[in-house]
Amino acid sequence: MLVGLLGAASLVGCTHDPQSTSSTVREIQEVRRRTVPINGQLIRTTQPVQSGFAIRAEWEIQTGSSDNQMYYRWLKNQLGPEYHVTAETASTITFVKGLDGDSYDLEISGKPAPSGVVAEAKFVARPD
Repeated sequence: MLVGLLGAASLVGCTHDPQSTSSTVREIQEVRRRTVPINGQLIRTTQPVQSGFAIRAEWEIQTGSSDNQMYYRWLKNQLGPEYHVTAETASTITFVKGLDGDSYDLEISGKPAPSGVVAEAKFVARPD
């Protein structure tokens, strides 16, 4: 598992700087943590994977008792001001963060579930 993370991490940024890639993996872990409400849980996750010059990661969250609007409002507080909302509909919200020549994009799509919302998060780190 560590080898996969390190391999995927070495692929972000134009210079393939190991320090910037480890910071990207840390960013993915931090964003993942910040998208799970205190009354929610992480129900599925993938390891970061290289796709061209980008690194992609996905995870799924059971939010607990909130609906999409409540969860998205909570997310804006959790991720702001570093991440800015670039698009929002009733079912999907998209955030972006620019940092040191890289762009971090996060798209979260929520679906109603018996106990709240199941939200699928897609994170992409790519050079600008």
